[in-house]
Amino acid sequence: MALYLVSRTDHHDYDEYDAIVVRAGDEATALKIATNGTERTLPGYTRWDPDFRGFERDGSNLTVERLESRGPAGLVLASFNAG
Repeated sequence: MALYLVSRTDHHDYDEYDAIVVRAGDEATALKIATNGTERTLPGYTRWDPDFRGFERDGSNLTVERLESRGPAGLVLASFNAG
């Protein structure tokens, strides 16, 4: 397992994440962790609530960079811009 830095490629705003560090086996798993969330069906529409606000569900505004390390899979650090 390695550490992966997942960063936004677009402008971030208040109350959004701009980067997280996760431990994963590969870039695809790191991106899957970063784009995780909950889909909620409400009367008249469906809403996506991401675990990391500001990260697009399809990962289109993210880059993934491998950082060497060992350990179990999971979140190591999240950078959130409080407003």
